Amino acid sequence: MSDPIVKRILITNDDGIDAPGLRVLEAIAHQLAEEVWVVAPEHDRSGAGQSISIHTPLRVFEKGSNRYALSGTPADCVLFAVEHWFGETPPDLVLSGVNCGANISDSVQYSGTVGAVLAAEQLGIPAIAFSQAFLNRDGIDWSPVEQHGAAVVRELYASADNGGHCCWNVNFPACGADDVSEMRWARQSTGSIQRTKLVAGQDGRSLPYWWLSFERSSQHITDPEMDVTILRDKAIAVTPLRSEAPLPGGQAVHSIKSVV
Repeated sequence: MSDPIVKRILITNDDGIDAPGLRVLEAIAHQLAEEVWVVAPEHDRSGAGQSISIHTPLRVFEKGSNRYALSGTPADCVLFAVEHWFGETPPDLVLSGVNCGANISDSVQYSGTVGAVLAAEQLGIPAIAFSQAFLNRDGIDWSPVEQHGAAVVRELYASADNGGHCCWNVNFPACGADDVSEMRWARQSTGSIQRTKLVAGQDGRSLPYWWLSFERSSQHITDPEMDVTILRDKAIAVTPLRSEAPLPGGQAVHSIKSVV
């Protein structure tokens, strides 16, 4: 096992405290830090973006040693943890995820996984969002992030400049870990959301309600630098979430073998 790169990592997500991806990220974090804290929403908060709770109080529930569920959003989890537990000694790194499904293209702006990372970055804390793409929700293969996740964090954290800028959105392709050949710098694509979709229904009192969703298609996105295309090529897509975030090693493409 490699040496830790930081003293303390804070983990959160938007799929909730019991999500399988959170357990995956905890295992990765324990390879990288002397101390790992988990503060995650008590239930699924997908689509929360960077929203915070200003109309309802926050409640916290202990789930184990340095492991807590919070009643709020992913961004709430970061803000609450830093203020309540860490004070003048904030975590060295915040990791968010591993999200069940890719956070790419037009979906990024709605992602609670990414929202937590942006909240950490605003506090001056390096942060990385992890998401695992899949082709079938009933058979998600977590092996790409399990096998390569720690090495990706080491590479990106080492790229942080003296100002601490390290704010990344990392997506792992829907394939087996052995089929991942490289890690590529990616640009966030646009145009995958075709239109808003409303699914109407009625509740038990015959009152109307609507489910909000989107119709999506990314077949028209073919630029080799775009996040969608990179995942299609079975590569790890690494996108800076702030324009000043440095590229790892100053290069656009890395063989995953050189990273791991």
